[in-house]
Amino acid sequence: MNDPILSALLVLPLSLFLSLALGAYLVPALKKRRLKQYIREEGPASHQSKGGTPTMGGLMFLLPLLLLTLLFSKAILPTLVFLAVIVCTCALGFVDDLQKVLLQNNKGITPRQKLVGQGLIGGALGAFLYWGVPGFEPVLYIPFSRLAVPVGLAYIPFVMFFFTATTNAVNLTDGLDGLAATVMLPCLGAMLAMMMLGTGFNEPLTYTAIVLGLATFGGCIGFLWYNSHPAQVFMGDTGSLALGAVLVVMACAGRLELWFPILGLIFVAEALSVVIQVFWFKRTKTRVFRMSPLHHHYELGGWKEVQVVNRFAIVAFSVAVVSVLSYYAVHASGAFL
Repeated sequence: MNDPILSALLVLPLSLFLSLALGAYLVPALKKRRLKQYIREEGPASHQSKGGTPTMGGLMFLLPLLLLTLLFSKAILPTLVFLAVIVCTCALGFVDDLQKVLLQNNKGITPRQKLVGQGLIGGALGAFLYWGVPGFEPVLYIPFSRLAVPVGLAYIPFVMFFFTATTNAVNLTDGLDGLAATVMLPCLGAMLAMMMLGTGFNEPLTYTAIVLGLATFGGCIGFLWYNSHPAQVFMGDTGSLALGAVLVVMACAGRLELWFPILGLIFVAEALSVVIQVFWFKRTKTRVFRMSPLHHHYELGGWKEVQVVNRFAIVAFSVAVVSVLSYYAVHASGAFL
C-alpha cells in the first residue's frame, strides 16, 4: 500500500484480529502446559480463587505487535532498536513468570535483578536515542507549553529512570482482571493523537512509534476479550513489563516524556501508592492505604473488582481527553500558557 497513513491505520484491525485468533489457541495451550498464576498470600482473600488461571497471556498481543510493526513501519534502525527493547523487556518478564511457575509461588526473580535488567535496557534505549538517531535533540518538552529544556547527556540517565519507573508502574497496575489493558487504551490513544497532531506521519521516528502504538492498541483490545472479568488468562510480567516498554518508546519518540505522568496518571498513582505505603510503614509501622497497590485499597473499601476497573478507566479516559485538547490548543494557537 503506497499511502503511509492508510498502511499505518490498517495495523489496528489486523492486530485486533491476530490477537483474538492467537488467544483462541494460546489460552488452552497455557492451560495444558500448566503455566498458571500463583496468587500472593498477602493479597485480598477474594483473589485466592484466581489461582490456577493461565499466565504469560501477554504473548497474545506481543507477537502481533512485533510482527506488524516490523512489516508496516519503515525499515530503519530505530524500528529494530525499539522492537529489541520490547523483546528484551518481555524476556525479563518471561523469566520472572517462568520462575514463579517452576517454584510454584509468586516471588519470581528478585527486585534487584529486575531493577538491574530494567536499568540496562532503559540505559541502552537512552544511549541509542542520544547517539544513534540523527537530529535527535536531548531536550524535554514542558506540558501545556512550547517550552523545551535542554538536558544534554543527562537525557540517558533520565530515560533509564523513566523506563524503570514506567515498566514497574504498569506491572503494579496489572492486579485486577482487565485493569492494565483497559487503562492502557486511553493512554495509548492520547499519545497517538498527540503524535499525529505534532510531527504526524512524515517523521520516520514518529511514524514507527505510531505504527507500534496502533498495533498495541488493537492487541490490547483483543487481549481484553480473554482478560475481562472473570479472566481466562493473565498477561503476567511477560505482558505488563513489555507494555511499559511500549509506552516509554512511544513517549521518547513523540517527545512526550513529561506528558506521561499526566497521561499515565493511573499507572503513576499505582506506583506511588506502593512507594508511600512502604516508606510510611517502615517509619511508623502504620499504613496509609488499606493495601497497596491502589486498586486493592478500593477493593478493601467495598468497591467490586469491575467497579475499580471501570472507574479507573473513566479517570484515565478523562485525563486523556483533557491532555489531547490541551496539546491541540498549543499546536493550533501557538501558545497555551
